[in-house]
Amino acid sequence: MQVLNATDFESFIADNSKAVIHFDAAWNVDGLIAIQHKMEEAESLVVGSVAFAYVDCDKNPELAKAIPILNVPTVAYYSHAKLVAALIGAQQNVRLHLERLLQGEPVAYKDGADF
Repeated sequence: MQVLNATDFESFIADNSKAVIHFDAAWNVDGLIAIQHKMEEAESLVVGSVAFAYVDCDKNPELAKAIPILNVPTVAYYSHAKLVAALIGAQQNVRLHLERLLQGEPVAYKDGADF
């Protein structure tokens, strides 16, 4: 999984037709670990067809504010450089949302724990 910062974020989403980006902070240890495992599982299912990345919101506050990231962890789903979903919380099912993204189904910007 690639680590992004404010300078390479735009090129990353532009260069990858489908992208999943995990926004978090180092202090959020439990959420960070929970989402990392889910991201790794999802990434292993779609090797080569979806790009995965991580953004540390504490190190990139201007980027987190621009998205906007309302809370951490947030997993953002991009299709053709457009944000199509951003789900908050460590309880979300990253694999399920990724499958929906790949099938072109809408996924709302909301707390992901209800899926």
